[in-house]
Amino acid sequence: MTPPRFGALSAPLRAVLIGVPAAGVVLAVIVAARGGFVQVEPWRWALVPACVAAIVLTERYPVKIAPEQKVNLGALPALIAVLMLPAGVGPATAAAGVLAGNLVVRRTWWESVFNAGDVLVAGAVAVSIGTVHRDVDALMDLLVVVAAAAYILVNLLLAVLPAAIHTGRPYPSLLRQAASASWTASVTLAACAVSVALLAVEAPVAALLPLIVLPLIYRMNLAIQAQSKANEQLAAVLAAQRRFLTDVSHQVATPLATIMTNLSILRRARRGTGATQEAIADSVAEAERMKRMLARLRALAHADEDVPLRRELVDLAELTADVVHAYAAQAGTSGVGFVTDVRAPARISADKDLLREAVANLVENAVRVSPPGEAVTLRVHAGAGGPSIDVIDRGPGIDDERLKILFDRFQRSDSGSGLGLAIARRVVERHGGTIRVQTTRGEGSTFTIELPQ
Repeated sequence: MTPPRFGALSAPLRAVLIGVPAAGVVLAVIVAARGGFVQVEPWRWALVPACVAAIVLTERYPVKIAPEQKVNLGALPALIAVLMLPAGVGPATAAAGVLAGNLVVRRTWWESVFNAGDVLVAGAVAVSIGTVHRDVDALMDLLVVVAAAAYILVNLLLAVLPAAIHTGRPYPSLLRQAASASWTASVTLAACAVSVALLAVEAPVAALLPLIVLPLIYRMNLAIQAQSKANEQLAAVLAAQRRFLTDVSHQVATPLATIMTNLSILRRARRGTGATQEAIADSVAEAERMKRMLARLRALAHADEDVPLRRELVDLAELTADVVHAYAAQAGTSGVGFVTDVRAPARISADKDLLREAVANLVENAVRVSPPGEAVTLRVHAGAGGPSIDVIDRGPGIDDERLKILFDRFQRSDSGSGLGLAIARRVVERHGGTIRVQTTRGEGSTFTIELPQ
C-alpha cells in the first residue's frame, strides 16, 4: 500500500509531524548549551558510530519482543547513547541512528523525520534529568533510572499522537493500548541500557553481561514467529471449516425439504401395511433430526464468524419463557415438565437469536437426560459477575472424564449431536460471558450462563 503524500495529510497531522522534530532540535540545543560537551573518557566516543550502526541494523532486521511488536530493539542502543554520551551528543546520536534506520527500510521522509524527532525530544528530556558520569554514586544511579523512565514515557506519549490524529480515535484510548502492548518490552530494554551504562563505569569487565538478554529475546522472537504461523494456519483451517459447514447446510437443506414433503404426503395417504407406515414414521423422525442438525451447523458457523452481534435489549425472563414454550411439547412426550424461577429480572444488550439458541441447546439437552416425572428448571438471577441463567436437570449427572471435553465439538452423548453445548459456549463467549456446569452423579446437573451487565 502506497503511503499518502505529505501534502495529502490533514493540517493538524502535518503540524505534529513537523512540530515534534522542531521541538526536538530546540530542546537538544538547550540541553547541549546547558550541559556542554563535557570531557569524557575517549572510549565513549566509539559509542557514536557503534550506536548508530546498531540502531540501523535493528531497523533493517527487526526482532519481535512481543506478539504485537511496539518496541524495536533499537531502543537499547539509542538509550545507551543518551545515557553515556555528553548531553550535546547523546540525543543527536540516537536521533541520527533512527533517521538513518528509517530511511534504510524506506519509510517516508516525514515518518523518518518524525520518529527521529520523537527520539530527539525524549533524549533531550532524559539527559536534562541525568546521565552517567565518571563518579558514580547513589544519587546518580537514581537519576539515571528516572532519566531512562522519562525517555520511555516521552517516546510513547509522542509516538501515539500522529495515530490519534490520523484515525480520529481518542488519544487516551490509543495511549492505553500502546502502553499495554509495549510496557514490558520497554522496561526490559531500559533496565538493560541502565545496567550497561552504569557497569561500563563501575565494572567495565561486566558491562556486557546485561546484553545476555539479547539472545534470549532472539529465541523468544523465533518462538513468537512459529506461534504466529501456527495461529495463521489454524485460522485458515477454522475459516475453511466454517465455509464447509455453511455450504453443506445450505446444499442439503433443499433436498431434505423435498424428502420431508414427500414423506408427509405418503403419511397422509394412509396406504400400505403397518410396517410401511412405521418405516415412513421413522423416516420422518430421522429427517426431522437431520433438519435440526443442519440448523445447528448453521448456528455454529454463524457463532464462529467475527461479524458484529445484532444487539438489542433482551429481557432474560421473556427469553427463557419463549424457550420453555418452544420445548413444552417435546418435553411433554417424554413426561418431563418445566419450572421457571425468575429471582432477579434482567435486561441486557445481546443478540437475541444467538442467545436464545444457546439457552435452547441447554434446555434440549436437559430434557433429553431427565427421567419421566422430573422437571427441568430455568432460573434467572443475579450472578457474581452479572445476570445469569441456570438450566437445572435431574438426570444422571456427568462423569469426570466427560466433563473435560463436555463443551468440545462433536462430543456425542446419548442421542445428542455433540454440537449443542459447543454452540452454547461459543455464543456465550462472543457476548463476553462464561458458561459452566456443576454436576453430581445420580442427582443431575446445573448449567449456568453468566452474562456481563
